[in-house]
Amino acid sequence: MKLMFEQKKPGRTRQSIEPVEIEIEGMPSTVGALIAATVRACVDAFNRRALRAPDRDNMDSDSIHRVIGSDRIADLVETGRVAFGIVYNGKTEVPDKAVVNALQSYEDGIFRMFLNGKPLGELKEEINVKDGDTLTVVRLTMLAGRLW
Repeated sequence: MKLMFEQKKPGRTRQSIEPVEIEIEGMPSTVGALIAATVRACVDAFNRRALRAPDRDNMDSDSIHRVIGSDRIADLVETGRVAFGIVYNGKTEVPDKAVVNALQSYEDGIFRMFLNGKPLGELKEEINVKDGDTLTVVRLTMLAGRLW
């Protein structure tokens, strides 16, 4: 099943969020299953990028690595982060750990999810996901304050 995935992060200078098409396995029927399927798809995409990423220790000998042009750097500056596709820890992620972490983060209120603009509730809540739906994830940040 293909979903349009939007991830909004507070504090970014870039105002427009363009949805990215992701493919998840199966037809999730609950919020928890949707989170698990989405996380697995994102972790798999990260692991594929990590295997294709240039080796940071041998950047000079990596003939496949290309130079980033000034237009691409300007686009990356707009998003607030200039990255070169290097995976610094050299490790791939384990999907099961990421799913457990995401489910716990959702329960703790670290992020909210919206399916076609409607907020999703508890993990066991029944949902009806169709091919081409838009899934929006908003990461919440806590404001730090001071007690007098």
